[in-house]
Amino acid sequence: MHDAYPVTVVTFPQALLLDIAGPVQVYTTANTLAGKPLYRVQLAAMPDMPNPATDSGLCLSPTLDFTGDLPRGDLLVPGGPGVDTLIGDAAFPATLARQAAHQTRLVSICSGSLLSAAAGLLDGKEATSHWVRGPDLSARFPAVRWRPDAIFTIDGAICCSAGVTAGIDLILALVERDHGSALALDIAREMVVYLRRSGGQTQYSRPLQAQQCTGPRIAPLCAAIADDPVAGWTVGRMAEVANMTDRTLHRHFLRDLGQSPSAYVMTLRLDLARSLLDQGARNLAQVARAAGFRNEQAMHRAFSQALGMPPGAYRDRFCGRGVEAD
Repeated sequence: MHDAYPVTVVTFPQALLLDIAGPVQVYTTANTLAGKPLYRVQLAAMPDMPNPATDSGLCLSPTLDFTGDLPRGDLLVPGGPGVDTLIGDAAFPATLARQAAHQTRLVSICSGSLLSAAAGLLDGKEATSHWVRGPDLSARFPAVRWRPDAIFTIDGAICCSAGVTAGIDLILALVERDHGSALALDIAREMVVYLRRSGGQTQYSRPLQAQQCTGPRIAPLCAAIADDPVAGWTVGRMAEVANMTDRTLHRHFLRDLGQSPSAYVMTLRLDLARSLLDQGARNLAQVARAAGFRNEQAMHRAFSQALGMPPGAYRDRFCGRGVEAD
């Protein structure tokens, strides 16, 4: 009988609880469904950070000294509000770099990838992080090949997830690599999550970014478009809702969202179409109508321009489905 594979989760004050609990639950469910211990998860902490409190106030009880000898396996680095403090603490990135050198895989969850980047562990590697961190990733860590829209990245032994629940996606992918798709699918069914979530994290961040528009006349318009992207959002209608000229509207959108009003509407419709395909829709003409495209050809152009593939190829490539719990 093989020993359970070690997973060490480094903890620290103000770590995001779900960045830890989500991945740990995947490992625990894997053990339960397999009927044997596939993974052995342990928490570690720096000696001066015992029993750290997470961002939610719950305190953890690490059993391993992060400065000591750790079992060789996966080293998981969560994110959270405490990340920025630790980046400024030279001792933590140095310890992280030393420990990672003796591990099989480095798994960075959410903004934990910034800690790994600060330790020099992501240089030359593909990586991702929470979409909120996207604007300054390349400036802070230019040696990293950032993929800000990715749900997760796996570049050799370097694994990163996007924000919060994307950590579950990443660990499911690693379990699938370790023990096959059947077990990973059973875990996804048990946890009522997607085995493979299609699309990128900007499909979730765009409406949130729109809420942060600085102009008081633009924010309500962005919210209205996000609520009903299928409506006939001509530039004239959008300008009327925002009570400004077409030219002023265009300038505000470029400044606040980095794209024209028409392009913003198109991206939301594209996100809607992707969501419908991911939920199991097969008829492309029906998807095009439901997502607000003029016709199937218009949707085809939008997919090809934005994603580098037509909607049919996208549908066939990404097969994530919602599944019912037993």
